[in-house]
Amino acid sequence: MATQIERSSATQARLIDATISLLDELGYARLSETRICERAGVSRGALRHHFPSGRYDLLPVVVEKLVSSEAARFAALGQLTPLERVHLMLHSTLAYPDHSTSVALLQIWMAARGDAKLFDGVGPIFDSALPRLFGLEPGVPHDPQTLALRFLLHGAALHRFSADYDVAKLRDALRWMLGLLEQPAGFAERFASFTGQRAVEAV
Repeated sequence: MATQIERSSATQARLIDATISLLDELGYARLSETRICERAGVSRGALRHHFPSGRYDLLPVVVEKLVSSEAARFAALGQLTPLERVHLMLHSTLAYPDHSTSVALLQIWMAARGDAKLFDGVGPIFDSALPRLFGLEPGVPHDPQTLALRFLLHGAALHRFSADYDVAKLRDALRWMLGLLEQPAGFAERFASFTGQRAVEAV
């Protein structure tokens, strides 16, 4: 029989996972406590018990989970350059266009730009994302190619919510763009490990 702590952790996990899937499917504007609770299979009272201020307590936890999960996947591959990291993200988006960490993160980041209370909760976590996800530390020399590929990654994530979005067209565009670039040395092996981790997480 599960303990109270285990049941509490399981409820929080369902709420977090429900929030991430709804952000992917519907976008931030249509995210509501009612939808989150329905997707998670819990009452609104349960949501407020674990996250008293609703989304203002829930979304920072969501952002931290997404960032830490992705950071752990990178860490498992050993030392990576910022360019290698963004290549992994782009190829991962090509392989799994409906499961992009960037989609949920970018939507919460954009919402926080116009919501001071939300920004107070998620801002410090987003500030930590550059070194944790992209390996960009203060004082690191600027690399135009890495920055340009970050633009591509973010644009691909946001395109999910365009009126003309088509997953096949997105893949074609990414495949074309990536075909113009030289892959970092040893990339194929690293990407196989990276996607292998995602496959394990999805089970």
